[in-house]
Amino acid sequence: MLNILIMGAGAIGGFVGSTLAAAGHTVTLLGRPAPMQRIAAEGLSLAWPDQPARTVVPNTVSDVSELADSAFDFVLLTVKSPATKTAARQLAPLLAESRQTCMVSLQNGIGNEETLAQIVGAERVIAGTITIPIQTPAPGAIEVSKAKGGIGLAATSAGQPVEALAAALNQAGLPTQTYADFRAMKWSKLLLNIVNNAASAILDEPPAQIIRNPALFNLEIRALAEGAAVMRALGVPAVNLPGYPAKWLARLVSAGWLPPPAKRAILRPFMVSGRGTKMPSLHIDLSSGRTATEIDALNGAIVAAGQKTGVPTPANRALTDTLNGITAGQLDWQDFRHRPDRLLEQVKAEKQGVESRE
Repeated sequence: MLNILIMGAGAIGGFVGSTLAAAGHTVTLLGRPAPMQRIAAEGLSLAWPDQPARTVVPNTVSDVSELADSAFDFVLLTVKSPATKTAARQLAPLLAESRQTCMVSLQNGIGNEETLAQIVGAERVIAGTITIPIQTPAPGAIEVSKAKGGIGLAATSAGQPVEALAAALNQAGLPTQTYADFRAMKWSKLLLNIVNNAASAILDEPPAQIIRNPALFNLEIRALAEGAAVMRALGVPAVNLPGYPAKWLARLVSAGWLPPPAKRAILRPFMVSGRGTKMPSLHIDLSSGRTATEIDALNGAIVAAGQKTGVPTPANRALTDTLNGITAGQLDWQDFRHRPDRLLEQVKAEKQGVESRE
């Protein structure tokens, strides 16, 4: 059995941690004091489809100093991208206590593994993804909304114990697949992450409303096509993730011979089933008043890579700049909420700017 620390014990961290704890592994959740106290007192309720909920009580701490004498096999990081550097610096002294401990980034976006490697060493960093759809209907309650998806793991350096962790996750009931190329795995997940995410946040509209509007649906397709083009320029292939055909998605949005109406018709079932009625992460951040979101690690990562490779990315740049402008207070969210025309104007202006520079 493994001894595992999970930092960022929100929905994903709580879900993975409680599942591993239920399978007999020693799990410690590290998070904010209030939720950790609640979990310590009441546990986490974990429910899978067609199964009765069960309550699991993992170990909890609210400060790294409480772990000074601990030695973990793995540290799973589930904080959001803006918090990666701070989390790594807090955990670095702890990792020094055990040369075998690896940090696993179960985070969305591009760049987290590289940030971690700069602080704790590349030999300590394992890349991860998760595509299991979960929801938290109440504090302390976690539900798997569909029996779909799984976890992806990939080494960033030779000799890392990826297979040992994958075996433990599979035995715990978390379908896990390993990949040879961590960049292919993370970039493929990025394509899934950006679907109906930034536009939904900017417009304050549910994902289903986005794809009902042909112009907004076309914007989603263009953003995905730019991401796929950047991947090709980087030499990073798309790979299928557990439950999600990212390779098919990249190929479809890049098909220049297929007209937009046909692409929308083919993609619509995928878009509808991908998020359902759940609001995406960027909307949750924006509606919560957070000034730091993951947009720079999502659409912004496509823009940054496009600049390096010479691939134009006007759709992703417009989405990134608009959302960043709102969170920075430079743009008024009220000017964009339920106003697709305003967002589409931003995209048009960015595209015209690209064309004028060519």
